[in-house]
Order: sequence, then C-alpha cells, then structure tokens
Amino acid sequence: MKLSIFLAGIRPQNWLALYQSIPSATSLSKEEYELVIVSPYDLPPELQDIGNVRLVKDKGCPTRCYQLSLLHSKGEYVVWTADDGVFSPTLAIDKAFATIPKNHKGMVAFRYQEGEFSPKVETAEWWHMRSHKMLNKLPYVPGHYLLIMSALMKRSYLVEMGGWDCRFEQPGLAGPDLSVRLQNDGAEVVLGERCIDVSHERGTLLHKPIEDAHFQNDRPLFQKIYKRKPSQHRSRIDFDNWKQAPAVWARRFKG
Repeated sequence: MKLSIFLAGIRPQNWLALYQSIPSATSLSKEEYELVIVSPYDLPPELQDIGNVRLVKDKGCPTRCYQLSLLHSKGEYVVWTADDGVFSPTLAIDKAFATIPKNHKGMVAFRYQEGEFSPKVETAEWWHMRSHKMLNKLPYVPGHYLLIMSALMKRSYLVEMGGWDCRFEQPGLAGPDLSVRLQNDGAEVVLGERCIDVSHERGTLLHKPIEDAHFQNDRPLFQKIYKRKPSQHRSRIDFDNWKQAPAVWARRFKG
C-alpha cells in the first residue's frame, strides 16, 4: 500500500464527507491508500465494510490517537489530518508526491486553514517558526525551521523519530515539537500547498478540552523544553511513549 491517511476522530458525523473528499487530493486508486481512524466512536453505517477504511478504538488524548494511527497504518507514506474538514480540490497529495525530496528524510509540509480564509497563510514566510509570537521567543526553536502541522512523509522515518511526544495532549504544540525534532534530525522539508480545510471551533464545547490542554499542560511543557539548552539536540524519542499517556482522556471522557 502506498499511502495511509490517519486521524484522531471525535466527529463521526464528518467522516463520510472526509473520506469522500480524498479523491480531491490524490488520484491514487482505493487499493493504494487507506483511511485509519482512532476514536472511541463507531464508524457510521456508510463507512462500514469499506476495505480501505479502518477503525481503532481508543479514548486517549489526540496525540495518543495519532500515535496509534501511525502504529496501525500500513502505507509506505503517511499523511495525517483532522476530522473537522475535507480535502481541498487541488490534488495536493499528488503534487506533494511530485515534489517530495527523494530521500528517506524528505517530506512535504502542507499549509492549512482554520476558519475563514486568510491570505497570510498562503505565503511561505508565515510557515517559518520565526513568524509565530510564542515560538520565536524561545531560544532553542530555530526561526528558519518550517512549521509541520500536516505532511507527506515516509511512514518508516516518522516511526524512527518516535512520532509525537504524547506528553503534549493535542497537536497544537505537539506539531511544532515534532517540527523541531524532525529538522534537528536533518529532515529535508519543502513547503506544499493547502491540503485540507478545517473548521473554526474555538470557543465551542467540543473545542474546550483542546483549549484547556493547550493552556494548562501543553504550552507550559513546550516552553519548559525549549528554554533549555539540551533541547538544541532534541530529535528522536521513544515511539512507545504513547503507553505513558492515560488510556482515557479525562478532559473529554469519563472512564
């Protein structure tokens, strides 16, 4: 199998539309890609018994679910995304395959939008660490590094890097941490185009656990790591770190 697309799933009502939009991003046949969803919820009836859709049950935090998605994926390459949007109709994954550096550490970082369109995210400069108010204040976050919130890359390399640090509960800062670690390791990153358009949910009850995790856990942890000199060499971590994350994400689920 050439490609695994995976996500942490909390919006099963959106999964059918997301799956149906995959041909907007790639011309690969259904035999060449899969959609892997890690979620406590069941597949909607329309996605049951579809050969290239798989569900893994888990109630952990989003980063733990991403890690499990990666663990259970089978593709040579991976793309990760969120379940609150659909793929843009621009064949962005096909274009990424055409431009990805031809080495084990090569990858294409996708731009993305949350909520209303903003032209600033279409510029290359916006996707560098130095363009972000919190990231550019930390001494061991190199400003010239690209921000990698979603990408096309070799599955084997992401596993070697240890995937996401599941001490971060959600991808808002787990993504920048992964970005730094990959580029500290010598990853060759090129900037792609928008691959998926996601909704703007700040302030909603569904988004509140994400916001709480950001301010109460993830932001203090990120600042603690990248204010210290040892983080200038931070790269590969233990892939099995997801086992240390609680099996039930208490901010969203009870027991």
